[in-house]
Amino acid sequence: MSQTAPQRHPAVLAGFVLILTLVLGAAAYGLNAVTNPSTSTAKDTVCTNAPTGHPKVNPVRTYATAPALTLDPTKSYRVVMCTTRGTIVINMRSDSAPLTAGNFIFLANAGFYDGLTFHRVCPNAADTTCGGATFGIDQGGDPLGTGTGGPGYSLGDEGPKGPYGVGTVAMARSSTVSGSQFFINTTDNTSVLAPQPSVFNIFGDITSGLDVAQKLQKGDKMYWLAVQVATVTSPNPSASPAASPAASPQASPAASPSAAAPSPSPS
Repeated sequence: MSQTAPQRHPAVLAGFVLILTLVLGAAAYGLNAVTNPSTSTAKDTVCTNAPTGHPKVNPVRTYATAPALTLDPTKSYRVVMCTTRGTIVINMRSDSAPLTAGNFIFLANAGFYDGLTFHRVCPNAADTTCGGATFGIDQGGDPLGTGTGGPGYSLGDEGPKGPYGVGTVAMARSSTVSGSQFFINTTDNTSVLAPQPSVFNIFGDITSGLDVAQKLQKGDKMYWLAVQVATVTSPNPSASPAASPAASPQASPAASPSAAAPSPSPS
């Protein structure tokens, strides 16, 4: 006598299909995470201890005038910068560039830089403003992200106060923009920038994270900046020995055509 197979209940079949769908979905998500890692990793795991209130939501990015100088000569200042690639620590030259260092600290505390990108990174063969493979900078701080924006005011010249050595940080400028855009020298750019007729104020030196700065790519973000203050018993050195071993005659690097960019043709 022949027997027929028992009928499967529709609910059982639906449950089987649902489980199979979930398993396949989880496998696809895992594969995507491996082949397309999230760029938020640096923010979530590399950079820790974000300052209270940062990243700032909707920070003010336009000011009528430059901030008043408020740096205490008995204090030392450094800025911790959380980027897509990791953390960079910059000692401020508050003694030799108090105007520019104070301005940078003011904007960092205000959250001006939170979420902005490095809109220009050299060397970059695709970027004709980089002027050759030996010119190395990371430039950021433009609220427009185009190289033409600023905070609504311009800073005066304080002079570079030393060579544009590896790890030095300077304020970018053009004929119309200076105040928020800055650049990190990832190579020694003294021979390129020093002969120029304008001045890019050097206001800081990287003391940790130079390798991070040298890995930055165009479009990478600054998630937040934290200002740290300490009491000192003697005047702050103008620069770290590694970044600026000796002072050199003041230079006036030219402005770049695209605005607020250090030159030769780079900008």
